[in-house]
Amino acid sequence: MARTVGPGSLVLGDVSGAADLVGAIVDRIADGALSDGDRLPSSRALAEQLGVSRGTVVRAFDELAAAGFIVAVHGSATRISDGAGQAARAGARTREVQDPASATAFVPRQGRPLRDLRPGIPDATLVDERAWRSAVRKAAAEGLAGLNPWEEPSPRLRTELSGHLRRHRGMGAADPMLFDSSRSAIAALCAAFVAEVGDVVFHTEDPGYRGAVLMAREQGLQVRFHHVHPDGIDVANLGDQPAIVFTTPAHQYPLGHRMSVDRRVSLVEWARRTGSLVIEDDYDGEFRYGVAPLPALVTLPGAEESVAYVGTSSKSLAPDLRVAWCLPPEGLRRAVDRWLAVHRRGPSSLPADALGHFIAVGAMDRHLARAARVYSDRRGRLVAALKRACPDLAVTGVEAGLHLCVLLPDLDDRAVVHALEDAGWRARALSSQSENHPVSGLVLNYSRLGGRDAAEFAAALRVVLSRSGA
Repeated sequence: MARTVGPGSLVLGDVSGAADLVGAIVDRIADGALSDGDRLPSSRALAEQLGVSRGTVVRAFDELAAAGFIVAVHGSATRISDGAGQAARAGARTREVQDPASATAFVPRQGRPLRDLRPGIPDATLVDERAWRSAVRKAAAEGLAGLNPWEEPSPRLRTELSGHLRRHRGMGAADPMLFDSSRSAIAALCAAFVAEVGDVVFHTEDPGYRGAVLMAREQGLQVRFHHVHPDGIDVANLGDQPAIVFTTPAHQYPLGHRMSVDRRVSLVEWARRTGSLVIEDDYDGEFRYGVAPLPALVTLPGAEESVAYVGTSSKSLAPDLRVAWCLPPEGLRRAVDRWLAVHRRGPSSLPADALGHFIAVGAMDRHLARAARVYSDRRGRLVAALKRACPDLAVTGVEAGLHLCVLLPDLDDRAVVHALEDAGWRARALSSQSENHPVSGLVLNYSRLGGRDAAEFAAALRVVLSRSGA
């Protein structure tokens, strides 16, 4: 029978950090001291009992919830999940067991499906299911409008997105246009700019986002590649003619650099002077770890005339929503509208309206805060595991987003990817994201890392590299 567990009756032993607390609670579930449905003490009460900070307890609860051991409902009790006892007794844990042998021994699991660390997909299990279902029910209850979504996009989502972008990215009054993907938004912007200006060059960093290159070429643009610099693209290499520049300044894809303030300002000033268009893809700018947020390019003085902002729900929530948004310069809005009318690439109304409801009740803000804590923990585990197992490897892009890069100079990264696949892991070769300036390495998504995955992957990578002579 489910019961309420008071702080004093929950004996957890010596707990000094979130990892200790997670392990202690899972152990109490495994030995039956905590049963399915039991209500846990509040984070504040438990923190006082254990003599730790409330943040430590919140991080532990977030990890337990992400692993399915507890159910945390905003404004209500935190309870042990149904089935948690069986899983814990079967040996399930949220993270690796600190066994000294685990750092040196690696035995691939037989018959286990490949574990996928390729970038681009968040952990959709972190989304509050109750809040999302409620949002979908509200959207469905409003009925069908009978309108073309590309001509009459969701007014609710556009309104709520305006507030969301103001809170999270520092934008003022914004009237976002809705698309079914960021690729569609990029294609529309390229086509609209060409219709207004004529044939132009499309500048992009290399390695970079291949989807943007495909969309530019689909519009018949000549693409010019610029080697990635840690501070961002240098306007001295862009010329003085009108052009399109594609950039990911918050977390350069894939190397993860953050564009410096000086180069942000220079890029906006160059675009205004030359009559150019800058496409800012803020694909995962909502997730930052231990660094101050830098403003979106579109918020800089004068940027509204020359910078188009593109965002998506694919990294913050889930790619299967197929909802993206774009804030083009006012002079391009009509041309982008015409492109949407011809190509019909707006999102479906139901998921768009549901996302609007999800934002309106504050569920999106709560989700981003929780997801950021979970992703930060998983990122930290992967970075630490790589440092232990492969201390000589350089790691980039750890300050933001959902992925990082491991550099593999003098090695064939595609061969390393194939060898890792044989060991049960899927990763992306960094060189596959390049056209003219290949860099050898691995692009690794840590958003869906399981409890033991970080240590096991790092051990597998060490074995693969040792066999390659590294």
